[in-house]
Amino acid sequence: MSKEITSKRRSKIGRWAAFILVMLLLGGYGLYTLRLNVSSEKPRAIEGYEIWDSAIVDSARDVSLQDGGRIKPFSTWSGFTMLKLHGARGMRIEAGGKVAKISPEEFMLDCLFRPHLARELPIFRVDNSEVISSLATGDLPEEVQRLSGIDNASKNEAIREVVKDKGKRDRYSYSELEPIAPILLARVQKIRKDQPEKAKMTSQQRDTVDLGEKIWMFTALIYHMDFARADIEIQEGTPAMDKERMRRMSYWVRSFPLLRKAVLEMKPQGEKLPAGIMSLFSDLERRMIRASEDIRLLPPYADDSEEWLPVGKRIESVLTGKRAHADALVSDMEMMEDMTIALRDEGQTAFGKHLNTWKTSVHDRIDPKIVSQLGSEVAYGKWNYFYRALVAFIVGFIFVMISWLAPRSRGGRICTTIATVLALLSLGLMIAGITHRSILMERSPIGNLYDTILFIGATGVLVLLLVEYLTKRAVALGLAVFMGMACMFLARRYEIGDAKDHMDPLVAVLKSNFWLSTHVVTITIGYMGGLAAAGLSVIYLFARVLGIDEGDKNFRRAMTRIAYGMVCFTLFFSLIGTVLGGIWANDSWGRFWGWDPKENGALMIVLWCLVVLHARLAGYLREWGIHVAAVFGANIVAFSWWHVNSLSTGLHSYGFIDGLGVIWGFYALLTAVCLMGMVCALIERKGKKKTKA
Repeated sequence: MSKEITSKRRSKIGRWAAFILVMLLLGGYGLYTLRLNVSSEKPRAIEGYEIWDSAIVDSARDVSLQDGGRIKPFSTWSGFTMLKLHGARGMRIEAGGKVAKISPEEFMLDCLFRPHLARELPIFRVDNSEVISSLATGDLPEEVQRLSGIDNASKNEAIREVVKDKGKRDRYSYSELEPIAPILLARVQKIRKDQPEKAKMTSQQRDTVDLGEKIWMFTALIYHMDFARADIEIQEGTPAMDKERMRRMSYWVRSFPLLRKAVLEMKPQGEKLPAGIMSLFSDLERRMIRASEDIRLLPPYADDSEEWLPVGKRIESVLTGKRAHADALVSDMEMMEDMTIALRDEGQTAFGKHLNTWKTSVHDRIDPKIVSQLGSEVAYGKWNYFYRALVAFIVGFIFVMISWLAPRSRGGRICTTIATVLALLSLGLMIAGITHRSILMERSPIGNLYDTILFIGATGVLVLLLVEYLTKRAVALGLAVFMGMACMFLARRYEIGDAKDHMDPLVAVLKSNFWLSTHVVTITIGYMGGLAAAGLSVIYLFARVLGIDEGDKNFRRAMTRIAYGMVCFTLFFSLIGTVLGGIWANDSWGRFWGWDPKENGALMIVLWCLVVLHARLAGYLREWGIHVAAVFGANIVAFSWWHVNSLSTGLHSYGFIDGLGVIWGFYALLTAVCLMGMVCALIERKGKKKTKA
């Protein structure tokens, strides 16, 4: 009787120890992540900032443009652009004495139509001020000094002024960084010349290059609509009736043939044009170049073309003699000019009307099916399926942890029920989100690394909930909620770090091949099985070590059977997926196997599962051994699924280099768990021998 009481007491202490340990780990990681994303104590006050009217923001969301090889809504483009520049899809500022959150659509409207305000937004995050301070070392090239007006003597003073009153990690506006932008871009050019491969750059060099790229990207945004500002300088003596029209660039594009003829007639051979004409041509050329950056707002004018072009490229085409679509271009330019003039002279209400006119004009020229998809994609963004699933998983995990403290009590059963409902709700959100994405992408649910995270999360939760339904021990439920939470968090962090629209089209060979689609789905289910088996085994090992299982042999046998079954599940899907991948490779590339790192990783999973299977059948692995082997198998799965993509070699290398410390930490943690299990198994084995003796 005393032994039973001691076991229960140890179980209770173990449950509290596990609860506190998990909460400390998750809470610590959450605070660490929050620290990386918070760089200012209070919102920046922006003088003269007027919050955009909600009706304008709603109207702008489904304005169409072409980016990443597909037509997408303004909201999607704005979200990923802001994510790349700012590291988040929102920004808090102080406007008119009130704190307001700027959405991606509002930020992009500011960049395009209110650049004087966009310049003041704290858009750039600098995690280490040394990136700016280090610009003081070295001399500026003579050409940079000549073009920027900054010499080596004034350079250091400009840099000191920028970092003055700033913390080591802080946010900067473009107006704050503009004085040193030529210095920064010159340094970026030198770094790229010395080391073209970003993966081989030092951390500070990469940060410098990243900041330079962001500044270049931001300037392209704020200058892009200069062609529509209607502020071209007109010489004195111009007839008053023409002045307003002549301030518009559309006027000069329409009149270019006549202007060219007049210039040729007035220009004697060998003489220079008048200064006023030269200034006008220089201004028009500068606006055209700025509008030629890769922001594709204009749909094709020819029926046989699907490519959208930047406004500047259209203008250049017309000015170089291809005037077949000159009238259509001028009409588009006039509508854009009307928008900017209305905002400047009449305010947001008038701007909203002209914005709707422009949107209607563009939508009338594209496929109605695409217009419908734009609205569907806007709805996808508003639903934010995976963020909502993450929140539900977090809450559900808290209830699971509370239920484990007293599983047999009424409160414990209530917490388990709530966690089950939240897990089902989250699973429904994940399935709905994946399905919605597939409809929008018009392909199978897996086409890139981001897709695999979502798919592994959804299938893992589904399989573990089915296991929970069969076992009713709340163990698989807890793992399901944790796995869903971890995958949703990983997906969110990867999306923020990659800052790339993962719904953009795949290359042709990857888009519609039957063997590829079945291969990636099957192999990804195999990854999920390996991770789920490891998760179950981690629970088993800690339950044994902390005494949470109260010595229940039925529980131990059940957990061992489930973990072993998941290893077999992993073997089946990994083997089939690997063979299907070989069939696809043979069909597409003419070879079944090429010893690519991804192929080698898949083979490693299959071989490890076979080792575990045969060792189990031969009696070499029993309860402790099965679980230690399953936990170590997760390292192999992580290498094959994730790590090989960062090796900068092979056909599955995606080239990312940041965040690799996390994967090494994952290896270290699971290896430590394996060692813990092995040590405890040896101690228990010695204890049994002493008891028998």
